[in-house]
Amino acid sequence: MRSRERVMRSRGLVIVAVELVAFVGLWQLAVAQFHLVNRIFFPAPSDILTSLLSGGELVAQLGTSATSWAAGFGAGALAGVATGMLAGTLPWANRLIMPILWSLWATPLIALQPTLTAWLDYGSGPIVVLVFLSTMIPVALNTATGAALVPQSLLRAGHVYGGNVYLRIRVPWSVPYMIGGLRLAVPTSLIGLLVGEMVGAPSGLGSVIVNATSRFRTGEAFAAIGVYVVISVVLVRLLDVAERRVGRWRTGD
Repeated sequence: MRSRERVMRSRGLVIVAVELVAFVGLWQLAVAQFHLVNRIFFPAPSDILTSLLSGGELVAQLGTSATSWAAGFGAGALAGVATGMLAGTLPWANRLIMPILWSLWATPLIALQPTLTAWLDYGSGPIVVLVFLSTMIPVALNTATGAALVPQSLLRAGHVYGGNVYLRIRVPWSVPYMIGGLRLAVPTSLIGLLVGEMVGAPSGLGSVIVNATSRFRTGEAFAAIGVYVVISVVLVRLLDVAERRVGRWRTGD
């Protein structure tokens, strides 16, 4: 059964790769060969590749963005797990925390950027906070759902056999939900990072996009956007793998 799954997965990857190559090839022909659009406004893939290969500044700004994202995402993930476990296991905490989380989830966090800049000054501080909130909220909501759905039979068995029910049952049961929350948090946190850098930061990939676009260096701007897309896809893919492995562990496959 697993070998069949691997074959189907490999076949799917091959199809995606062929479609991607065909798309890039048609894009290159349309822009560079047939000049259907102006390259100043819409670069060819070769222009983007040139910007990537000669982009010393791009690499430097990627380091700045990665530092801000890692700080906000790491802190947000830890806070989200702790908040979610609390809200999912204690009724009073659920009544107190969940309305706040759902209100924040319904709020466009990008709108907080000007206020955060006024509070924390111009720089990386508001961006880290924006990434933190974009990460913490989905992780907390998912974790709370998992912690609240632990079967009562498992909890009773844990009490009978002794030991820490919280650490031995509730936390392991909630791990797939935590990973699901992280999976949601990757794109939302990267969007928060990008918009934060575009609006209120002197450095980072977001500022590269703004500066390059204002100078009509669209190849460089698209290269920075492409870096964001690749990072997001890779991170989500890694979390997909982790989610599947945890699912097998829980079902005993």
